[in-house]
Amino acid sequence: MHILFFADHHPDSLGGVQTSLMLQKKYLERAGHTVTMVVSRRFRRNRRLEGMIEVPSLPLPPTGAYSIEPSLKLAYRSVQRKLAKMALPVDIVHVQADVWGAILGAAWAKDHDLPYVHTVHTNLDLGFSHTVGKTGTQRVAQVLNRWAASMLGHDIPKNDKNVWAFKEQVCRHANYVTSPSGHFAKELEKHNVVDHALVFPNGVDDDVVEGIEKSSSPAENRELDFVWAGRMSAEKRITEFLGAFHQANLPNAHLHIYGSGQLEARVRLLLVQLGLTKSATFHGRLPHRDLVSRFASADLVAQSSVGFETQGMTVYEAIAVGTPVLVADPKIASELPSEHVWLSKTPSIDDMARTLTRAAKDIRSGNSKRAIDTGDWSVLQSQITAKMIHIYEKAIKEGPKA
Repeated sequence: MHILFFADHHPDSLGGVQTSLMLQKKYLERAGHTVTMVVSRRFRRNRRLEGMIEVPSLPLPPTGAYSIEPSLKLAYRSVQRKLAKMALPVDIVHVQADVWGAILGAAWAKDHDLPYVHTVHTNLDLGFSHTVGKTGTQRVAQVLNRWAASMLGHDIPKNDKNVWAFKEQVCRHANYVTSPSGHFAKELEKHNVVDHALVFPNGVDDDVVEGIEKSSSPAENRELDFVWAGRMSAEKRITEFLGAFHQANLPNAHLHIYGSGQLEARVRLLLVQLGLTKSATFHGRLPHRDLVSRFASADLVAQSSVGFETQGMTVYEAIAVGTPVLVADPKIASELPSEHVWLSKTPSIDDMARTLTRAAKDIRSGNSKRAIDTGDWSVLQSQITAKMIHIYEKAIKEGPKA
Protein backbone atom coordinates (compact mmCIF):
# COMPACT_ATOMS: atom_id res chain seq x y z
CA MET A 1 0.00 0.00 0.00
CA HIS A 2 0.99 3.65 -0.46
CA ILE A 3 0.84 5.56 2.84
CA LEU A 4 0.92 9.35 2.88
CA PHE A 5 2.36 10.84 6.09
CA PHE A 6 1.75 14.47 7.08
CA ALA A 7 4.15 16.03 9.60
CA ASP A 8 4.74 19.51 11.02
CA HIS A 9 8.54 19.46 10.88
CA HIS A 10 11.21 18.09 8.59
CA PRO A 11 12.62 14.81 9.98
CA ASP A 12 16.14 16.27 9.95
CA SER A 13 15.14 18.68 12.73
CA LEU A 14 15.60 17.67 16.38
CA GLY A 15 12.72 15.91 18.12
CA GLY A 16 11.35 12.55 19.20
CA VAL A 17 8.43 12.77 16.76
CA GLN A 18 10.82 13.32 13.85
CA THR A 19 12.87 10.29 14.92
CA SER A 20 9.70 8.21 15.19
CA LEU A 21 8.52 9.21 11.72
CA MET A 22 11.74 8.04 10.10
CA LEU A 23 11.60 4.76 12.00
CA GLN A 24 8.01 4.14 10.94
CA LYS A 25 8.93 4.88 7.34
CA LYS A 26 11.91 2.52 7.53
CA TYR A 27 9.93 -0.44 8.88
CA LEU A 28 6.88 0.10 6.67
CA GLU A 29 9.16 0.09 3.62
CA ARG A 30 10.93 -2.98 4.97
CA ALA A 31 7.50 -4.66 5.05
CA GLY A 32 7.06 -3.85 1.35
CA HIS A 33 4.96 -0.67 1.51
CA THR A 34 5.59 2.79 0.06
CA VAL A 35 5.69 5.84 2.33
CA THR A 36 5.64 9.46 1.17
CA MET A 37 6.07 12.18 3.78
CA VAL A 38 4.66 15.71 3.47
CA VAL A 39 6.88 17.98 5.56
CA SER A 40 7.91 21.61 5.88
CA ARG A 41 10.96 22.77 4.00
CA ARG A 42 14.23 22.22 5.85
CA PHE A 43 16.33 25.41 5.84
CA ARG A 44 19.38 24.01 7.62
CA ARG A 45 19.90 20.62 6.10
CA ASN A 46 22.68 18.07 6.08
CA ARG A 47 21.12 15.69 3.57
CA ARG A 48 18.30 15.34 1.06
CA LEU A 49 15.92 12.52 1.92
CA GLU A 50 14.00 10.28 -0.47
CA GLY A 51 10.22 10.03 -0.35
CA MET A 52 9.72 13.61 0.89
CA ILE A 53 7.41 16.32 -0.37
CA GLU A 54 8.67 19.61 1.07
CA VAL A 55 6.01 22.31 0.99
CA PRO A 56 6.61 26.08 0.95
CA SER A 57 7.38 27.35 4.45
CA LEU A 58 9.13 30.02 6.46
CA PRO A 59 11.86 29.39 9.06
CA LEU A 60 10.97 29.98 12.70
CA PRO A 61 13.38 32.05 14.83
CA PRO A 62 15.75 31.91 16.55
CA THR A 63 17.55 28.97 14.91
CA GLY A 64 15.62 28.40 11.69
CA ALA A 65 15.63 24.66 12.40
CA TYR A 66 11.82 24.54 12.42
CA SER A 67 9.31 26.03 9.98
CA ILE A 68 5.77 27.34 9.67
CA GLU A 69 3.44 27.26 6.68
CA PRO A 70 2.36 30.82 5.73
CA SER A 71 -0.37 29.52 3.40
CA LEU A 72 -2.05 26.13 3.74
CA LYS A 73 -3.70 26.58 0.35
CA LEU A 74 -0.29 27.08 -1.25
CA ALA A 75 1.03 24.00 0.59
CA TYR A 76 -2.05 22.02 -0.52
CA ARG A 77 -1.47 22.88 -4.19
CA SER A 78 2.20 21.92 -3.80
CA VAL A 79 1.25 18.47 -2.49
CA GLN A 80 -1.31 18.06 -5.29
CA ARG A 81 1.25 18.90 -7.96
CA LYS A 82 4.04 16.71 -6.59
CA LEU A 83 1.83 13.67 -5.94
CA ALA A 84 0.49 13.92 -9.50
CA LYS A 85 4.05 13.58 -10.78
CA MET A 86 4.50 10.39 -8.75
CA ALA A 87 1.52 8.74 -10.49
CA LEU A 88 1.12 6.36 -7.53
CA PRO A 89 -2.36 6.38 -5.95
CA VAL A 90 -2.49 6.90 -2.19
CA ASP A 91 -4.25 4.16 -0.22
CA ILE A 92 -4.33 5.75 3.21
CA VAL A 93 -3.31 8.98 4.95
CA HIS A 94 -1.56 8.96 8.31
CA VAL A 95 -1.55 12.38 9.96
CA GLN A 96 1.36 12.59 12.39
CA ALA A 97 1.21 16.33 12.93
CA ASP A 98 -0.29 18.58 15.57
CA VAL A 99 -0.55 22.04 13.98
CA TRP A 100 -0.42 23.02 10.29
CA GLY A 101 0.32 19.47 9.12
CA ALA A 102 -2.73 18.20 11.00
CA ILE A 103 -5.02 20.60 9.13
CA LEU A 104 -3.39 19.90 5.77
CA GLY A 105 -3.47 16.11 6.22
CA ALA A 106 -7.07 16.00 7.47
CA ALA A 107 -8.19 18.24 4.57
CA TRP A 108 -6.31 16.14 2.02
CA ALA A 109 -7.87 12.89 3.24
CA LYS A 110 -11.37 14.42 3.39
CA ASP A 111 -11.16 16.03 -0.05
CA HIS A 112 -9.82 12.86 -1.70
CA ASP A 113 -12.22 10.44 0.04
CA LEU A 114 -9.36 8.57 1.69
CA PRO A 115 -9.37 6.72 5.00
CA TYR A 116 -6.95 8.14 7.52
CA VAL A 117 -5.33 7.53 10.86
CA HIS A 118 -4.40 10.44 13.10
CA THR A 119 -1.63 10.13 15.69
CA VAL A 120 -1.70 12.95 18.26
CA HIS A 121 1.91 13.28 19.40
CA THR A 122 1.89 16.52 21.39
CA ASN A 123 -0.04 18.11 24.23
CA LEU A 124 -0.47 21.49 22.53
CA ASP A 125 -2.21 23.03 25.51
CA LEU A 126 0.86 22.58 27.70
CA GLY A 127 3.32 23.21 24.89
CA PHE A 128 1.83 26.57 23.95
CA SER A 129 1.40 27.54 27.61
CA HIS A 130 5.14 27.08 28.15
CA THR A 131 6.05 29.24 25.17
CA VAL A 132 3.37 31.96 24.84
CA GLY A 133 1.45 31.80 28.14
CA LYS A 134 -2.28 31.36 28.78
CA THR A 135 -3.47 34.39 26.81
CA GLY A 136 -1.13 33.59 23.92
CA THR A 137 -2.41 30.00 23.88
CA GLN A 138 -6.00 31.22 23.56
CA ARG A 139 -5.05 33.48 20.67
CA VAL A 140 -3.18 30.69 18.89
CA ALA A 141 -6.17 28.38 19.44
CA GLN A 142 -8.49 30.93 17.81
CA VAL A 143 -6.25 31.14 14.74
CA LEU A 144 -5.93 27.35 14.48
CA ASN A 145 -9.67 26.76 14.93
CA ARG A 146 -10.51 29.26 12.18
CA TRP A 147 -7.80 27.82 9.94
CA ALA A 148 -9.11 24.27 10.43
CA ALA A 149 -12.75 25.25 9.96
CA SER A 150 -11.92 27.00 6.68
CA MET A 151 -9.91 24.07 5.27
CA LEU A 152 -12.25 21.32 6.51
CA GLY A 153 -15.61 22.98 5.86
CA HIS A 154 -16.59 23.08 9.54
CA ASP A 155 -18.34 25.72 11.58
CA ILE A 156 -15.98 27.59 13.88
CA PRO A 157 -16.30 25.98 17.35
CA LYS A 158 -18.04 28.07 20.02
CA ASN A 159 -15.08 27.39 22.32
CA ASP A 160 -12.61 28.55 19.69
CA LYS A 161 -10.09 29.71 22.32
CA ASN A 162 -9.63 26.07 23.34
CA VAL A 163 -6.75 24.08 21.82
CA TRP A 164 -8.62 20.81 22.43
CA ALA A 165 -11.46 22.07 20.19
CA PHE A 166 -8.90 22.42 17.42
CA LYS A 167 -7.68 18.86 18.00
CA GLU A 168 -11.26 17.62 17.81
CA GLN A 169 -11.69 19.34 14.45
CA VAL A 170 -8.63 17.73 12.83
CA CYS A 171 -9.46 14.29 14.29
CA ARG A 172 -13.18 14.38 13.52
CA HIS A 173 -13.05 12.45 10.25
CA ALA A 174 -10.26 10.00 11.19
CA ASN A 175 -11.00 6.29 11.08
CA TYR A 176 -8.72 5.81 14.07
CA VAL A 177 -7.00 8.19 16.47
CA THR A 178 -3.87 6.97 18.23
CA SER A 179 -1.67 8.25 21.04
CA PRO A 180 1.91 7.31 21.99
CA SER A 181 0.89 6.61 25.60
CA GLY A 182 -2.01 5.45 27.72
CA HIS A 183 -2.07 8.56 29.89
CA PHE A 184 -2.29 10.89 26.89
CA ALA A 185 -4.98 8.73 25.27
CA LYS A 186 -7.05 9.37 28.40
CA GLU A 187 -6.44 13.12 28.03
CA LEU A 188 -7.76 13.02 24.46
CA GLU A 189 -10.88 11.20 25.64
CA LYS A 190 -11.30 13.49 28.66
CA HIS A 191 -11.26 16.60 26.44
CA ASN A 192 -13.71 15.07 23.93
CA VAL A 193 -11.21 14.94 21.08
CA VAL A 194 -12.26 11.34 20.43
CA ASP A 195 -14.39 8.73 22.18
CA HIS A 196 -11.61 6.14 22.17
CA ALA A 197 -7.92 6.57 21.34
CA LEU A 198 -5.70 3.60 20.54
CA VAL A 199 -2.25 3.41 22.15
CA PHE A 200 0.70 2.99 19.80
CA PRO A 201 4.03 3.87 21.46
CA ASN A 202 6.74 5.47 19.37
CA GLY A 203 9.11 2.59 18.74
CA VAL A 204 12.79 1.97 19.27
CA ASP A 205 14.85 0.87 16.26
CA ASP A 206 15.41 -2.90 16.39
CA ASP A 207 18.63 -2.56 14.39
CA VAL A 208 20.11 -0.03 16.80
CA VAL A 209 19.14 -1.96 19.94
CA GLU A 210 20.40 -5.28 18.60
CA GLY A 211 23.65 -3.70 17.43
CA ILE A 212 24.53 -2.20 20.82
CA GLU A 213 26.14 -4.18 23.59
CA LYS A 214 24.58 -3.53 26.98
CA SER A 215 27.49 -2.68 29.24
CA SER A 216 27.98 -2.24 32.96
CA SER A 217 30.90 -2.22 35.34
CA PRO A 218 31.24 -1.99 39.13
CA ALA A 219 30.65 1.61 40.17
CA GLU A 220 31.92 1.59 43.71
CA ASN A 221 34.98 3.75 43.02
CA ARG A 222 34.74 5.02 39.44
CA GLU A 223 33.17 8.23 38.16
CA LEU A 224 29.42 7.93 37.63
CA ASP A 225 28.21 8.71 34.12
CA PHE A 226 24.87 10.57 33.90
CA VAL A 227 23.21 11.71 30.64
CA TRP A 228 20.55 14.29 29.81
CA ALA A 229 19.47 14.47 26.16
CA GLY A 230 16.82 16.40 24.29
CA ARG A 231 15.65 19.64 22.76
CA MET A 232 16.71 22.63 24.84
CA SER A 233 13.44 24.44 25.37
CA ALA A 234 11.52 25.58 28.43
CA GLU A 235 9.13 22.63 28.60
CA LYS A 236 12.04 20.17 28.78
CA ARG A 237 13.19 21.82 32.06
CA ILE A 238 16.91 21.46 31.37
CA THR A 239 17.74 24.51 33.49
CA GLU A 240 15.83 23.07 36.45
CA PHE A 241 17.68 19.79 36.07
CA LEU A 242 21.03 21.59 36.06
CA GLY A 243 19.94 23.28 39.28
CA ALA A 244 19.16 19.88 40.77
CA PHE A 245 22.50 18.41 39.67
CA HIS A 246 24.28 21.42 41.20
CA GLN A 247 22.35 21.07 44.44
CA ALA A 248 22.97 17.31 44.69
CA ASN A 249 26.73 18.04 44.60
CA LEU A 250 27.54 14.41 43.84
CA PRO A 251 31.16 13.39 44.39
CA ASN A 252 32.89 11.72 41.44
CA ALA A 253 29.90 12.03 39.06
CA HIS A 254 29.76 13.68 35.64
CA LEU A 255 26.73 14.92 33.69
CA HIS A 256 26.87 14.76 29.88
CA ILE A 257 24.37 16.95 28.01
CA TYR A 258 23.31 16.25 24.42
CA GLY A 259 20.99 18.29 22.22
CA SER A 260 20.35 21.77 20.88
CA GLY A 261 17.64 24.40 20.87
CA GLN A 262 16.69 27.91 21.84
CA LEU A 263 18.02 27.58 25.41
CA GLU A 264 21.46 26.37 24.34
CA ALA A 265 23.20 29.66 25.15
CA ARG A 266 21.41 29.80 28.50
CA VAL A 267 22.55 26.25 29.32
CA ARG A 268 26.18 27.05 28.48
CA LEU A 269 26.04 30.16 30.67
CA LEU A 270 24.35 28.30 33.53
CA LEU A 271 27.11 25.70 33.58
CA VAL A 272 29.57 28.51 34.27
CA GLN A 273 27.35 30.35 36.76
CA LEU A 274 26.70 27.20 38.80
CA GLY A 275 30.36 26.18 38.76
CA LEU A 276 29.62 22.96 36.87
CA THR A 277 32.25 23.24 34.14
CA LYS A 278 34.31 20.42 35.68
CA SER A 279 31.40 18.12 36.53
CA ALA A 280 29.19 18.64 33.46
CA THR A 281 29.91 18.76 29.73
CA PHE A 282 27.77 20.14 26.91
CA HIS A 283 28.27 18.08 23.73
CA GLY A 284 25.60 19.37 21.32
CA ARG A 285 23.74 17.02 18.96
CA LEU A 286 24.72 13.45 18.15
CA PRO A 287 23.45 11.22 15.32
CA HIS A 288 20.59 9.08 16.62
CA ARG A 289 22.46 5.76 16.57
CA ASP A 290 25.43 7.32 18.38
CA LEU A 291 23.14 8.82 21.01
CA VAL A 292 21.44 5.51 21.76
CA SER A 293 24.86 3.89 21.97
CA ARG A 294 25.82 6.61 24.42
CA PHE A 295 22.76 5.76 26.53
CA ALA A 296 23.97 2.15 26.72
CA SER A 297 27.28 3.15 28.30
CA ALA A 298 25.75 5.54 30.86
CA ASP A 299 24.80 4.75 34.45
CA LEU A 300 21.61 6.81 34.24
CA VAL A 301 19.62 8.78 31.65
CA ALA A 302 17.50 11.64 32.98
CA GLN A 303 14.26 13.15 31.71
CA SER A 304 13.20 16.30 33.58
CA SER A 305 10.06 17.47 31.74
CA VAL A 306 6.65 17.29 33.43
CA GLY A 307 3.24 17.16 31.79
CA PHE A 308 4.51 17.99 28.31
CA GLU A 309 5.76 14.59 27.12
CA THR A 310 3.16 12.26 25.69
CA GLN A 311 5.81 9.53 25.78
CA GLY A 312 9.38 10.79 25.85
CA MET A 313 11.61 8.72 23.59
CA THR A 314 14.90 9.08 25.48
CA VAL A 315 13.83 7.02 28.47
CA TYR A 316 12.32 4.30 26.27
CA GLU A 317 15.52 4.06 24.26
CA ALA A 318 17.64 4.03 27.41
CA ILE A 319 15.75 1.14 29.01
CA ALA A 320 15.76 -0.75 25.70
CA VAL A 321 19.58 -0.75 25.77
CA GLY A 322 19.77 -1.62 29.46
CA THR A 323 20.21 1.77 31.15
CA PRO A 324 17.94 2.87 34.02
CA VAL A 325 16.29 6.27 34.00
CA LEU A 326 15.40 9.13 36.30
CA VAL A 327 12.09 10.86 35.55
CA ALA A 328 10.18 13.74 37.11
CA ASP A 329 6.77 12.97 35.59
CA PRO A 330 4.74 10.24 37.36
CA LYS A 331 2.61 9.69 34.23
CA ILE A 332 5.70 8.81 32.20
CA ALA A 333 6.99 6.61 35.04
CA SER A 334 3.68 4.71 35.16
CA GLU A 335 4.23 3.35 31.64
CA LEU A 336 7.81 2.19 32.23
CA PRO A 337 8.97 -0.98 34.02
CA SER A 338 9.22 0.36 37.59
CA GLU A 339 12.27 -1.70 38.49
CA HIS A 340 14.34 0.38 36.04
CA VAL A 341 13.14 3.83 37.13
CA TRP A 342 13.97 6.41 39.77
CA LEU A 343 10.96 8.73 40.11
CA SER A 344 11.37 12.13 41.71
CA LYS A 345 8.75 12.61 44.46
CA THR A 346 7.85 15.98 42.92
CA PRO A 347 9.31 17.81 39.91
CA SER A 348 10.92 20.44 42.15
CA ILE A 349 14.66 21.11 42.01
CA ASP A 350 14.98 19.96 45.63
CA ASP A 351 13.29 16.61 45.00
CA MET A 352 15.16 15.98 41.75
CA ALA A 353 18.40 16.64 43.67
CA ARG A 354 17.36 14.14 46.35
CA THR A 355 16.47 11.59 43.65
CA LEU A 356 19.86 12.07 41.98
CA THR A 357 21.52 11.46 45.36
CA ARG A 358 19.45 8.32 45.92
CA ALA A 359 20.22 7.02 42.43
CA ALA A 360 23.95 7.61 42.88
CA LYS A 361 23.87 5.76 46.19
CA ASP A 362 22.00 2.82 44.62
CA ILE A 363 24.43 2.62 41.71
CA ARG A 364 27.44 2.73 44.03
CA SER A 365 25.99 -0.06 46.19
CA GLY A 366 25.35 -2.34 43.21
CA ASN A 367 21.58 -1.77 42.95
CA SER A 368 21.94 -0.06 39.59
CA LYS A 369 18.47 -0.96 38.22
CA ARG A 370 20.11 -1.95 34.94
CA ALA A 371 17.61 -3.50 32.53
CA ILE A 372 19.25 -6.84 31.83
CA ASP A 373 15.84 -8.24 30.84
CA THR A 374 12.73 -6.10 30.32
CA GLY A 375 10.48 -9.15 30.03
CA ASP A 376 7.24 -8.53 28.15
CA TRP A 377 7.83 -4.77 28.02
CA SER A 378 8.91 -3.98 24.49
CA VAL A 379 8.66 -1.02 22.16
CA LEU A 380 10.61 -2.42 19.21
CA GLN A 381 9.54 -0.67 16.03
CA SER A 382 9.08 -3.90 14.05
CA GLN A 383 6.35 -5.06 16.45
CA ILE A 384 4.59 -1.68 16.53
CA THR A 385 4.69 -1.40 12.72
CA ALA A 386 3.08 -4.83 12.33
CA LYS A 387 0.19 -3.70 14.54
CA MET A 388 -0.16 -0.40 12.67
CA ILE A 389 -0.33 -2.19 9.31
CA HIS A 390 -3.32 -4.10 10.69
CA ILE A 391 -4.99 -0.76 11.57
CA TYR A 392 -4.27 0.56 8.07
CA GLU A 393 -5.86 -2.52 6.52
CA LYS A 394 -8.95 -2.15 8.71
CA ALA A 395 -9.30 1.53 7.82
CA ILE A 396 -8.94 0.83 4.08
CA LYS A 397 -11.58 -1.90 4.30
CA GLU A 398 -13.93 0.48 6.15
CA GLY A 399 -13.38 3.34 3.72
CA PRO A 400 -13.38 7.05 4.56
CA LYS A 401 -15.32 8.15 7.62
CA ALA A 402 -18.23 10.49 6.93
